[in-house]
Amino acid sequence: MLPAFAALAALAPITAAAVNVSPLDCAGPNACDIVNVYTTIFWIAMAVLVIVGGLIVFAALRFRRRDDREPSQIHGNTRLELVWTAVPLLIVSFLFVRTTLRMDYVRNGPPPAQTIKVTGIQWAWQFKYPNGKTSNTKLYIPVGQVVQLQVTSRDVLHSFWVPRLGGQVYAIPGQMNHGWIEANHTGTYSGQCNELCGLYHYAMDLEVIAVSNADYKGFLAGTLTPGVGPALAEKVSGASAAANVKETDDLKFDPLSATVKVGEVVQWTNTGIQIHDIVFDNGAVPASDNQNGGDKYELKFLKPGTYHYICSIHKAANMNGTITVAGG
Repeated sequence: MLPAFAALAALAPITAAAVNVSPLDCAGPNACDIVNVYTTIFWIAMAVLVIVGGLIVFAALRFRRRDDREPSQIHGNTRLELVWTAVPLLIVSFLFVRTTLRMDYVRNGPPPAQTIKVTGIQWAWQFKYPNGKTSNTKLYIPVGQVVQLQVTSRDVLHSFWVPRLGGQVYAIPGQMNHGWIEANHTGTYSGQCNELCGLYHYAMDLEVIAVSNADYKGFLAGTLTPGVGPALAEKVSGASAAANVKETDDLKFDPLSATVKVGEVVQWTNTGIQIHDIVFDNGAVPASDNQNGGDKYELKFLKPGTYHYICSIHKAANMNGTITVAGG
């Protein structure tokens, strides 16, 4: 019935805010292989349903009781019994072989072009790329390339799942699981933690952004945010800060807003024990890594404007702030 529901959904009006997360609308070879296996099983199940259901209805009508006489008793038909034993056995054996032959491909895939480490944290995802660069919530991958994912958790059980690109991979504390994804086309693919992991589980979403190979290299080099353009701020270390912002365990930035001039530095300090980060609405402003208690993050702004940011780990708690940058 799912394909029928998918067809009905395709005919329904689509709003601007609609997000396609249907695993039936696969966008990569891993997810498409899963869909192919599912489709085979689905249509075989539908055939069994129609045949068995039809025979039951036929028998109920053809041999329904017409009077009070007891019908003649007939012993089992050996040939018929062999048929209804052999046919289900063949069907189940076929499905077993069909599924088993694809399990290694779905789990391990072709040789990867690169490996990215994925860490689940209450309540966000951190991605670490081959050159050491990190990002939170948004995972950038080059289109048309196999990307192996090494998935773990920092705290509790999570599950990494981007339905249009592949199956879910459990993120377990102290254990490294692996899976892989590949996108056939550039675009943004939405995902979600698929394991109940605490208070803000519902907000633990993610995006996989597939970009051209040139844009991906620019992202790794820190010179370009795909789809956004050149950086509007740069990371610094040890500079004198014109504004200081605290990240508190009350899940607030203190102060909520600050004003600096172009070329001046803003410093964020985690003054609590919970993990925080800084992620800007404008992707051209570099995001921080995850910050433990006492960690600092410094940015020098290069262009005037108003920049809104959040702690992506606690976005459901509305932990956000604003930096206003005036002309130099």
